[in-house]
Formats: sequence, C-alpha cells, structure tokens
Amino acid sequence: MKTNVTDTSLDAFYSVKTTPVLQDQQRKILSVMQPGMAYTRRQLAMLSGVEISTVSARVNSLLDIKIEVIGRTKDPVTNKTVQALQLKAA
Repeated sequence: MKTNVTDTSLDAFYSVKTTPVLQDQQRKILSVMQPGMAYTRRQLAMLSGVEISTVSARVNSLLDIKIEVIGRTKDPVTNKTVQALQLKAA
C-alpha cells in the first residue's frame, strides 16, 4: 500500500496551524527558547538535542504561530547567512 506523502505532509503541516496541540519535538524546541533572544536553527538543534533536519521542519511548521523571523545572522559554524528566529510575542 502506497501513501501519498505529499498529501500526508501537507495535512500534517496544516493541522498544526488549526490545532493548538503541539508535537513533542515542537514543545522541546520551544522550551529552550527565551523571550527576546534570537536563535538560528542550528543553535536550536544544539540546545534541544534534536537533529537539525527535524528542527528545520518543526520550526517551519511553527513559523507565524509561535516563532517569527526577525532578520538574518551569520551561523557561527558554517559562516553562512541564515534566518534569526525568535519567540513570537504573545
């Protein structure tokens, strides 16, 4: 039996926007963030102990709900310009 991954992924993404229940990994990422502090996805991965690919996916689903992009910054590991993320003001 094959599953249409695209539809399943999109359903999961949109369900986060419509339901207040967060996944365990989303809660773990949010729990390491402090109000007013900026983070890169790599920093959130290191602080939370979650793989960077997983952090990226979870952050993308939390954008505009709990997390916002506040600008750009240099990643200290790769020296590439990346998004600076912050908890969204309540």
